Amino acid sequence: MKKTLLFIFVLISLSSLSQSIWTKGNAVWHYRFYNISSGYIKVWENGDTTIQNKVCTKLKSVKHDFSQINQQGDLAEFVTDYIGGIIYISNDTVYHWDTDHFSVLYDFSATMNDTWVLQSGGGAPGCNDTSICVVQSAGTVNLGGQNYTELTLSYAPGSSEYVSGKVNSRFGPSEAYLLPFYRNCDSTMVEFDQISFICFEDDSLYYNPSGGACEFYLGYEEHYLNKVSVYPNPSSGKIELLSDVPLKTIKVMNVLGSILKEYNTNLTLKEIDLTELPQGTYYLNIENSNGERVIQPIQLLGK
Repeated sequence: MKKTLLFIFVLISLSSLSQSIWTKGNAVWHYRFYNISSGYIKVWENGDTTIQNKVCTKLKSVKHDFSQINQQGDLAEFVTDYIGGIIYISNDTVYHWDTDHFSVLYDFSATMNDTWVLQSGGGAPGCNDTSICVVQSAGTVNLGGQNYTELTLSYAPGSSEYVSGKVNSRFGPSEAYLLPFYRNCDSTMVEFDQISFICFEDDSLYYNPSGGACEFYLGYEEHYLNKVSVYPNPSSGKIELLSDVPLKTIKVMNVLGSILKEYNTNLTLKEIDLTELPQGTYYLNIENSNGERVIQPIQLLGK
């Protein structure tokens, strides 16, 4: 009987160990990106699927790109699909679907100088057909009161895809992108998006090391938007704007950046009437007397 209980205990312990890494449900990652334009990328768990008899998690990703659309400097938001993927977890290793097979994404049992094949069967011009991940160091990090394995990763020369920087076993990279990202092996070519981590959350952890906004609007972060309150939002059409300093101009734009209405004021509290506009999403391009400008989305409910 004791041997049976001991065997059951060992099985439970091994099962707990195999589930000790990765996310705990409804995981969402946010990243900044910079290129010709800038904005943020949102990645989230988007259901399960089965591939090669393995139950996998689908990762959906969209890019919120805030680009200048005219000579006046007005911005508009463009939302497009970004680099997603499919992963599954086995013991201390996260695997990703690599075209027609699974490759290792993160091996949290690895130690310094270990390597693994991140991607195989293709590569960007000037790169090798196989991309190799290299472990520079291994340690631990405390997240939510628990210690997790943390690796510092780089890539072998000639790799066309990579993951890099600090990567923890709780949710992945705390510095770079979650999934393999492209690079140019030809130094004369323009680089891809420059990406940095913002925040992560799931059912049992919220991690935001910078304390900044996970999502923002038209290139302006949330702490700038706090200078102007817009309410109610959503609205049936009549909106009040309250500012710490006197307002100067308020431009109402549609999603294409066209200016539909414009107001001039020198007050800290201003009411505007948008009841004649159809239901939908609009943007308030707001400038105060200090020359500071923010763009705030507003949802109109219609009549």
